[in-house]
Amino acid sequence: MKPVYKCRVCGRFVEEPFHCGKPAVLVMDGVRRLRLSKLVSGLLRHFPWEACLELDEGGWVDIDMLVEGIKRCWRNRELYRWVTREHIVALALLDPKGRFELSSDGRRIRAAYGHSVKVRVDRRPLSLEELPEKLYHGTVKRVLENIFREGIKPMKRLMVHLTDRFEDAVETGRRHGLDVVVLVVDSRCLVEKGYKVYRAGRRVYLVSRVPPECIVERIFAG
Repeated sequence: MKPVYKCRVCGRFVEEPFHCGKPAVLVMDGVRRLRLSKLVSGLLRHFPWEACLELDEGGWVDIDMLVEGIKRCWRNRELYRWVTREHIVALALLDPKGRFELSSDGRRIRAAYGHSVKVRVDRRPLSLEELPEKLYHGTVKRVLENIFREGIKPMKRLMVHLTDRFEDAVETGRRHGLDVVVLVVDSRCLVEKGYKVYRAGRRVYLVSRVPPECIVERIFAG
């Protein structure tokens, strides 16, 4: 990931070393940003207790408590002694996929999607006019038979994750193997069959399930 800087003039977190005509202050290098992003994603989605955290019913946690939990309870806490509230806020604001959400008062953070722990994230279902015509889901060849028999299911997560970018679906598929297959999902089919589709983050769409008849194409991308 790119390093994170803070502009000396406007105070914004940016990914460019120069901003507003002046050198920006380095907040976090790319290696630390990636490591922290993976940790915070895991804590807010899957295992908050491993940093002595308790999410509220909406998945929110106080940012200061998150920082304290990482430094005090996380098993590899010695690698994160440098983490401050500023790092967490910068991480959330600049995440390229919109993985995180900050509360309106800036005091709390939650994962925008991807949960396996039970939370209730209130969202408005999208109308057909608000949806892309096609959505994509990355998987691997060995599970195709099961998908075309039972549909795409959330498995260990609460919702099925789809994206409006083919490249992101390929990236998702590669996490499961080299024989990547991207499934093309017809948004109209989902809506007409009564499925509610929600937007989460910048490129991610959530649905409880994708029935086989709404999968209109498979693209081998391995």
